[in-house]
Amino acid sequence: MPKPLAEGHVRGRATVMIVDDVQDELGRVWQTAEVISPDDRLPFELAVVEVVTNAVKHAKSPSGDHVELDLELEVRRDLLLARLFELGAQPVNLPENAGSMPDPDSEAGRGLALARQLLTTITCERRDGANVWTLTRKPSEDS
Repeated sequence: MPKPLAEGHVRGRATVMIVDDVQDELGRVWQTAEVISPDDRLPFELAVVEVVTNAVKHAKSPSGDHVELDLELEVRRDLLLARLFELGAQPVNLPENAGSMPDPDSEAGRGLALARQLLTTITCERRDGANVWTLTRKPSEDS
């Protein structure tokens, strides 16, 4: 497998502060992977930030302790990849309509739906006591 153009990593408590750290890390990654078009970078970045923000808002620890988030980023010419680990979190309980756009009058519930529209794939699985979100986007041929 070819070497990635860029890799990134952010780890910290599931608080609003980590969202800023994620945005900073994505900015650093894009400086290294300049060949990826903004038409692919921006939707991928928005989706990653939406999923991280969703984890900050909704990931809960069964013991009441803090949840830690661990984000791994990998950029290749043919794939943008993010893995978000919700460490110490209860299993995700996604409602049946998760990932569908809510009614226009609704004040919440758009994050996963938006991410789904911007990504090639989005999955969540339980692995080793953590929720693992995997987000991918295949760059356009122009990148």
